[in-house]
Formats: sequence, C-alpha cells, structure tokens
Amino acid sequence: MKNNYTYPAKINREEKEIILEFMDFPGLAVSAGQETDLIESAQEALALTILDLISQSKEPPRASAPAEGAVYVHVWLPYYKNMAKEVYVKKTVTIPQWLDMLARENKVNFSACLVKGIKEELGIAERKTDG
Repeated sequence: MKNNYTYPAKINREEKEIILEFMDFPGLAVSAGQETDLIESAQEALALTILDLISQSKEPPRASAPAEGAVYVHVWLPYYKNMAKEVYVKKTVTIPQWLDMLARENKVNFSACLVKGIKEELGIAERKTDG
C-alpha cells in the first residue's frame, strides 16, 4: 500500500460557498466558505475514502491525467490512519535539570508538551474534537 496519494479536483465557486469535486471519485465532493477550510476538508474526505477502499481490499483509482483548471489534493495516509487510533512511541529526551525541576513543581505533562512543541515546529494545526 502506498502512503502518498494525489488526485485532481475541480473547484466551483458559488455565492456563499466553494465546492471541490474529485474527478476520479464520482460523488465525492466537499464544500466550505473559505479555500483553506476547503482544502483541509478535501484532504480528510479523500483520505477516508481511500482508507475505506483499502479496508475493502480494493485499489484506489489511478489519478486522472492533468486537466486544465484542476487543483491537486495530496494526502499522506499514515497521518489519517492515526487520527482514528493514535499510536504512541516512547522517546528519550534530555533537558536542563533546572527546567525539569521547575516543570515537575508545576505538574507539567512532558509528553503533551513535547507533542505540542513538535506539532508547532512542523506547522501542524491542532485538530479539535468533540467530546
């Protein structure tokens, strides 16, 4: 199974929303008020569709040839696989002793801070979940 998938899509702008339709997945479309929200929603919808196909032992379709006016939506599947079930790995880190003491006094969650810091460094937005 591949990790990276890129598919062309067409964008249609209507009065109050923007609609993105995937050329290779009939019926798969997303809409949003802003382009940044649209692309994020499109990536998630595409990833979930591909993961669903794979879970059914079906191959995702080949991407269409480049089309005039198309935008390309890319997904990296490991990120979306882990959205459903977060898998953690143990890492050993070294920090200054004074910082360790201060953090322990203030009951800082080291793992949560490390995850937050790495996401910030990589420019990955925190996903809000209900519940």
